[in-house]
Amino acid sequence: MKSDPLHPDCEDSSSVENYPSVENYSKGRILKNLIVLCTGVLLLFIAYDGLTMLQSTMNREKGVGVISQAVNYICFCTSAVLFPKYVIKKLGRKVTLVISMIMFLPYIASNFYPHFNTLIPASVCMGFGAALFWGTQAIYLNDLSVMYAKVVLRNKNIDKNDTVIYNNTSSNMLSEICSSNSKQTRSLSCDYINFNRNVDKKENNIMPQSFKYLSPKRNSIANGIISNLAKIADSNNDDYHYLNVTNLFDSKYHIRDMEHHVLDNNEKSSISQDNEKNLKNFGQPPVIKELTNKERKVIESTTARFFGIHGTAYLSCFLWSNLLSYYVLESGVTQDYVSNTSCACGANYCNIDSACFEHNIVEPSNRIRYILTGICVCIGIASVLLVLFFLDSLETQKEEVSFSIKLLMATCKLAKRFDLILLMPSSFYVGMAQGFYTADFNKSFVACAWGTFHVGLVAISYGAMCGIASPSAGWLVKRVGRIPIFFSATIVNIATNIFFLLWRPSADEPVLFFVASGLWGIYLGIFWSQLRAFYGVLFKADEEAAFAVFHVWYSLGFALSFGYSNYFCTSVKIYLMMIICTLGFVGYVTVEILNWKNKNKKVIT
Repeated sequence: MKSDPLHPDCEDSSSVENYPSVENYSKGRILKNLIVLCTGVLLLFIAYDGLTMLQSTMNREKGVGVISQAVNYICFCTSAVLFPKYVIKKLGRKVTLVISMIMFLPYIASNFYPHFNTLIPASVCMGFGAALFWGTQAIYLNDLSVMYAKVVLRNKNIDKNDTVIYNNTSSNMLSEICSSNSKQTRSLSCDYINFNRNVDKKENNIMPQSFKYLSPKRNSIANGIISNLAKIADSNNDDYHYLNVTNLFDSKYHIRDMEHHVLDNNEKSSISQDNEKNLKNFGQPPVIKELTNKERKVIESTTARFFGIHGTAYLSCFLWSNLLSYYVLESGVTQDYVSNTSCACGANYCNIDSACFEHNIVEPSNRIRYILTGICVCIGIASVLLVLFFLDSLETQKEEVSFSIKLLMATCKLAKRFDLILLMPSSFYVGMAQGFYTADFNKSFVACAWGTFHVGLVAISYGAMCGIASPSAGWLVKRVGRIPIFFSATIVNIATNIFFLLWRPSADEPVLFFVASGLWGIYLGIFWSQLRAFYGVLFKADEEAAFAVFHVWYSLGFALSFGYSNYFCTSVKIYLMMIICTLGFVGYVTVEILNWKNKNKKVIT
């Protein structure tokens, strides 16, 4: 059967993911892992971004700083296409995350001696690690969101009218039914499709979680089972307990062959390996329940909030890292700054021959460089140790996966899907916008008109607004939906680009630097967190490859910004960004419409 391109529940899957049992995870433990993950990301990027923001100014000799960033994101793109799905499945989420974080440290340390033979190899290393880093933490965060929503639904007893009652005696009766039809047991599982079971160890009962129901044929075993379930409930009512059943959380678990819906007594067909194992272990069929709108809203709002919290941690690193770089660099600055309206800064900036640029951009002394880089290296090491010792590994067991070209190319295969093609411009633009701020805004506007050490000071506004916008967007999505939030962010970004075209930056008007930086941060804070959350909602069945696709386009946008930074005037880059931003929003809205239509279909394909 062909899967619906916009319905994650219809993805074909030949393997079962090892999700952790929610019984072992309370709300507190899930939130603890969220805090550890976010803190680790925050510390790592305080160390990394404190130096990255200065690559176009502090390491400007022969353009080595900007070139190293371009190399970094080219390697990021290559790695994101090939490796995340295989490596994450092979090593597990936590191990992959720790290794990828370690791969950032050589680049941070290479700023002690920023030359081509140190920065470029370190950029290659970090680029390959970054794809694993972002893919792994997005998957880990998505899993935490699902687990937390699952606990919330269980505790609140959502949709009580649809709960299913089971008792130990039900196992006996169903076993008798199965044994009386022993000749038919081989075809039993084909009456039921897409389900997963967890065993309640205390009650020794089965908790059905995710499945879709296809009516059993008249003479099949399942028909007999269903007819007896009511009798079971009536005769054992005192011993039963309510079990919340949702179709949302285990959308990955599917039977590969869905063509054989039901088998008659006379039909002979081999059952799937997964169902055979479940039948052997439990001897019970699943209980059927369709996904409710309330459950869908819980998971989507939880995902939005978790990604919003994570986005706050990541994006607020710009605030802390630039505070760090500002105060370290300020200690070595003694000169005055040019205030001249004839300076070719802002949108009119085209090359490094600008008189203002040459006067205001002065590389720091070796002493200041060593202090700043040394602090960043120590913070980076602390982030790795925090994740290594305090983050839980969510997998119940390591998944057996063999190396194959098919697995490596899973990202390429998924990227051909129509919905991902529509989301490509938005994903690309998020990276492009971040790259523009780092490579061009800092150089063309701030450093050119106001001086190098003010780059960190102005970026504080950028980081603060990113940190505020990200969780606010997650909160607002729950109340007004994604489209109004994305629309507002797009309008803000287009308006900011127009402002960049008209603005003539000057040291006499310092407030405008902070306003422009903050407006740019609002857009990135919203799109960085909520676009990835949208990916998590759409592609739960193949999240490794889906997040890898996002980071492929994201890294390409970043690489493009750094790659052409020294070759085009700033105004040309701004016009290009406005076009891509508009295309990205149109593509996003199209996916939302298609997804909405799909969710409202009543027929299970």
